[in-house]
Order: sequence, then C-alpha cells, then structure tokens
Amino acid sequence: MDLSGRPLADTKVDRDLYMPRNEHRLLLQSAEQRLNVLVAGARGSGKTTLIRQVLLDLRDKGHPAVFIDGKLPSDAFSFLELARIQLGDAPNLPQAVRESYSKALTPRPNLGEAGRLLDLIEAMKPSTREPETTTLFVDGLPSTEVGHSLFGRLRDEIWQLPFNWVIAVDDRERAALLQAPADAFFDRLIDLDPMTVDEQIALLAKRTPATGRPPLQPLTQASEGNPRQLLALARDMVERGQAIDDLLVARARREQAASGLSRPASMLLAELEDMGAASASDEELLERLGWTRPRATQVFAELEGAELVTSREEKGHSGRPRKVYVPRGGLGRA
Repeated sequence: MDLSGRPLADTKVDRDLYMPRNEHRLLLQSAEQRLNVLVAGARGSGKTTLIRQVLLDLRDKGHPAVFIDGKLPSDAFSFLELARIQLGDAPNLPQAVRESYSKALTPRPNLGEAGRLLDLIEAMKPSTREPETTTLFVDGLPSTEVGHSLFGRLRDEIWQLPFNWVIAVDDRERAALLQAPADAFFDRLIDLDPMTVDEQIALLAKRTPATGRPPLQPLTQASEGNPRQLLALARDMVERGQAIDDLLVARARREQAASGLSRPASMLLAELEDMGAASASDEELLERLGWTRPRATQVFAELEGAELVTSREEKGHSGRPRKVYVPRGGLGRA
C-alpha cells in the first residue's frame, strides 16, 4: 500500500502506481509531434507525475527526453545553464550530443545580462546540421517573469535550439505566461482538470489492497478531484483510523472557522493551502501577497490563534531556525 502524496518518478517501479488520465494521451501525442506545450493545473493536481510518466513513455519509444526542475534556478541564465548541465548528464542521449553540452562556456566580456544569455543560447545550438530534437520536460519556472523573458523576449533565439518544451506550471501562472509575445511560443495548452470519480477510484485501487480498502465513493466526493487531497484523505482513514464522516466534520468546522477570518488572514490561508507550508520569510509568499515579513508574521499569528494552522521550527538556508506554518487537516496542495 502506498498512499504517499509524492509525485511519481519516471521509473518502471512508479509506473505501477500511476493512473493515466485523458491528458496523458494528449501530452504524449504533442511531445511526439515536437510541439511546445504548456501544462497548467492546481497544486497537487498531478502535473509533475504526468510529465514524468509521459517522459518515461517517450524514452521507451526511443525519443531523447530530459527532466528539469525549473523551480531550482533563480533567473533566466541559471535556468538555461541547468538545462545545459542536465543535457550533458542525460544517459539517454548519444555521447556526442552530451559532450556538446558539456563544453565549458566562455562568455564574451562586457555584454551585460542580455549578452550572457545570448552567449549561453549560442553555446547550446547544435554542431550538426540536422540534430535530433530533444524534449525538455520542465517542472515549474523560477518565476513568470523569467518564463516570459525566455519564451517571449528571447522567443526567436530559443526557437533555434534543437528542443521542444513541455512546461508544467500552476494555474495562477498560466495567464502571465500566455501574454504576447510568449503566447506564440506554445503550440498547445493542456489544462489538467480535476480527476473524474472513475479515475480516483482506479487510483485508489492501485494504491490500496482489496482487503481493508476504505470506502471509495465518499473519498472521491470529498477530494474535489485533487489526487493529493484524495491520497491525504485515504491516508488519514487507513493509517490513523479516522472515519470519513469525522474527516468531513473536521473539514466543515475548519471552513466555518476560516469564514470568520479577516481578509488578510483569508488571503494568507489560501496561499498557504496552495503552497502546503511556508514561513513569514518565504520570498515567494511575500511577493504573492505584496507584504513585508513583519506583516506576514502578524497574520500568521491570527491563523494560529484560530487553530487553522500548526507551526514547527525548521533550519533555514542560512542555518538559523525559522518557523514554518502548515494548514491543519493535511489537505493543503503542496
């Protein structure tokens, strides 16, 4: 039994846990046609799992494909540099191709940020006249600004590279990435819809043994079609012995408490449920809300007082402890 909410990897072992949806077939066809695709969906909707499993299908068919965690870099240059490194290390690409991406970059001086980007793009161009196209599966972007810069402002230059791109982003980033001129870069948009009841039941059947399996229909109604929420509910039922009615009652009480919050607290709770966990120092959170760290700390205290979040101490990047807040109930879409 595996009720973990982690995204599935592009491996044969994880394939046994995967429940293909209608979007899988469409994305695979698009990738085989070498189209640039934007995949959009809510957090926890299965975007990462989808693109990794389509990547596995593509590799099984002999097409070169590489996965890139687009949230790791901080800017456009480091994003492309990460892509170049991943291409140089990819085991499913011919050695000559990998070596072409592993060469040291020697940028020309005094060209500024734009010049550095153009130099890097030039270094990623193929040395052969008709190279095989590689599909880059990108899970998230450093920011919508970076995405719009690469696929909008530098669109023509990126088009010259021997890649087709499959980029998975959150719903909230969709509109910004489809603003002109970046809209012309993407040949297809795939919205990852909530799972149907049949898809949810099939997913739970793959993850739970026939004996001791929780009642499936109530879970599918409560999950709102979000696979991560579905697995969290099933996990609470199976591992913690909670009845579905108790879970739904607790959820209703939580929603009632949330209805009495101030507008800033409601905004923060919505962001927190979208992110799964955050601290008052998270730059992404502060940027989304347009707040300062002291303001976020103040509103987090309101949520904690209403018992809508729990907190824990974690070591931050600097080594200093930070207070991280998590929505109660385990139903956040992190």
